[in-house]
Amino acid sequence: MQPTKTLFPQSTLFPQNTLFPQSTLFQAHTGQHYLAGEWQAAVPDFFPAINATTFEPMQWRFADCQIDELQQACQAAATAFIEYRARSAKDRAEFLRHISAQLRENSAELLQITALETALPAARLQGELNRTCLQLEMFANNLETTLQAAVCQQSADSQTLPPKAGLTLTQLPLGPVAVFAASNFPLAFSVAGGDTASALAAGCPVIVKAHSAHPATSEFVMRAIETAIRICKMPAAVVSLLQAKSYGVSHQLVQQPEIKAAAFTGSMRVGMALRQSIHQRPDPIPFYAELGSLNPQLVLPELAPAAADTLAQQLVASTTGSGGQLCTKPGLWLVPQTTAGDQLVTSAVAAISQIPAQSLLHPGIFQSYQTNAEHRAEHATLIATGASAERQAQAKLFSCTLTEFKQNPQLQEEIFGPCALVIRYQTLAELDEFVATLPGQLCASLHAFDIANSQHQQLRQSLAYQVGRLIVGQMPTGVEVCPAMQHGGPFPASTDLRTTSVGLAALQRFLRPLCQQNYPDQ
Repeated sequence: MQPTKTLFPQSTLFPQNTLFPQSTLFQAHTGQHYLAGEWQAAVPDFFPAINATTFEPMQWRFADCQIDELQQACQAAATAFIEYRARSAKDRAEFLRHISAQLRENSAELLQITALETALPAARLQGELNRTCLQLEMFANNLETTLQAAVCQQSADSQTLPPKAGLTLTQLPLGPVAVFAASNFPLAFSVAGGDTASALAAGCPVIVKAHSAHPATSEFVMRAIETAIRICKMPAAVVSLLQAKSYGVSHQLVQQPEIKAAAFTGSMRVGMALRQSIHQRPDPIPFYAELGSLNPQLVLPELAPAAADTLAQQLVASTTGSGGQLCTKPGLWLVPQTTAGDQLVTSAVAAISQIPAQSLLHPGIFQSYQTNAEHRAEHATLIATGASAERQAQAKLFSCTLTEFKQNPQLQEEIFGPCALVIRYQTLAELDEFVATLPGQLCASLHAFDIANSQHQQLRQSLAYQVGRLIVGQMPTGVEVCPAMQHGGPFPASTDLRTTSVGLAALQRFLRPLCQQNYPDQ
């Protein structure tokens, strides 16, 4: 089916690209899926893009994916895999670079579209776009310089008893990968985000299930990828995009036999439901999911009063930045019952009161924040609030005791939005006991840490087994794109603590080992 460029001729938002008349990439939206190299939609079953600030539907509408379209995408990806896996590392690197170049070239209009759908500020979106492009370029550099076909080799030796066979350990791409775009990172963890970039670098085609909170952004980014596919003469179905409002599409996608792995960033509830669907397959596949994390901040008793105010300001800024919608937000603060600890809490209460109300990513997240904050107030004490406004999230700071936290599962759950929970403790022994029962986290920070203090070292060693990234004296937000980064952690932070979704090691998720024995030298 050919794309319909005038699908909604009465649209007042992007009728004939009046907002971006000079666009070379986004001439007119289709509201369709990108399947096997074509924009198409089987039935006119549409859902609107939503303005994240006003909560109003925009006249830009999108088709809801049907099962036959999903199956078509999977079958086309399986066919594309045969060709794509044979392409050289240099070819794949060039492809990733062209995707990055297209995004940079068309960034002005892309960021305006994304701002409408997410209410994220311009500086945050520009930074996220840079991050997205850096991820693509990082994997391209790796493909060109360091990726090796043979991981390990053993030469044949007929003189030993028994004779040694010639062995070569190599890696193979898994096959088509289902990528679920995240709500809180419309660029860096979405259509051309880290999961897509690492899967493509590994040699795997990708089927992206776009997030329904930013469908226009998703289509725009897919058009950038489409251009790169054409320039690099890649298989048309190396990347497909499915638009869908229904959760059922996600479950059907992971159950398709052509799908060989899935990557997800989102809530515990949705992630666990998808994992259950995968377990129902006759051949379960890897499911790499980032789910939820409190990212505790452990302020040690040695905190100096002179440092308390600065640390409080940093904690508040990190908690409320981007509307508190970052997966590494410091949602739990452990503060000592000391003079410096009292000063830190007092300063944080004052800082929270100055935080303006913020629009969240979409109405559903806003409503969840309101509901979850109300429930938290039933089990913890609300000690500070920021400014309030209609349809905007109010920053909140809660407090509870260690005992209350341990006895109440609701307090142990992540709340997506600008709030945090403060727990006061008396001794390092209490803190040690707390760490021992802490569920898995993406990251945690130690503040006022002294490397020469044996008790601090013991605490650090215990905490290392609960987190994927252990930080000293810094905030957890800001996950750098670099080879040394680890973004994942013990369950429930992620479903596989051995893997990362950020950094070069993310590529390893979509490869498997193959040992070749007695294979003739090439």
